Amino acid sequence: MNLEKIRNSIMQEAKVNVVQYGWNENLLLNISRHSKYKYEEIKILFPDGYKEVLQMYLDEINNRMTKESEKINLIRLRVHERIKEIIILRLRLMSKDKKLIHKTFLHLLLPTNYKLASKNLYKTVDQIWFIAGDNSHDFNFYSKRAILASVYTSIIVHFINNDSIDDTILLLSKYLKRVSKIPKIKNKVSDLFNAFPKILKFGKNLSSFKQ
Repeated sequence: MNLEKIRNSIMQEAKVNVVQYGWNENLLLNISRHSKYKYEEIKILFPDGYKEVLQMYLDEINNRMTKESEKINLIRLRVHERIKEIIILRLRLMSKDKKLIHKTFLHLLLPTNYKLASKNLYKTVDQIWFIAGDNSHDFNFYSKRAILASVYTSIIVHFINNDSIDDTILLLSKYLKRVSKIPKIKNKVSDLFNAFPKILKFGKNLSSFKQ
């Protein structure tokens, strides 16, 4: 068994422990007490402690989402529909370990985990946009991710606090419908901005005519 498989095996052991005790500094020690791995061995494989295990778990969710999304015929859908399908897929994957997700989300909300939470929120929404086929490189690249980060966070809060995934999906549809109007608003603002010099010129000519 190679080192990555051993690390993955330990991470799977960690999931069971976290459901009961949460993410904490004693995680590696607790794993060693209930598995075939010694604490010293686990510490060597995860030198940054339990947060390295946590990061590995968060990456696993993204990887599973990416792999499972290949089974969806996204190309036939509009972009906002692709986003919706990908998030629904992610919710269904997470619903299998909902207690673990609940513990993880609450842990990431701690002020001391702000950087870790921010980094992984960005990684998640960036991956969702990548799967959806986003290839923007301008300001829209960041605005799309900021908007989706807000939607996704709200959806996760609802997801972990409600038993019905269908209710969460319904809320997701409402949020995405609302934010889908943003590009139209931006275009109207852009058109108004572009027309502004003409409006000024017309006003100037009108003023001269009155004189």
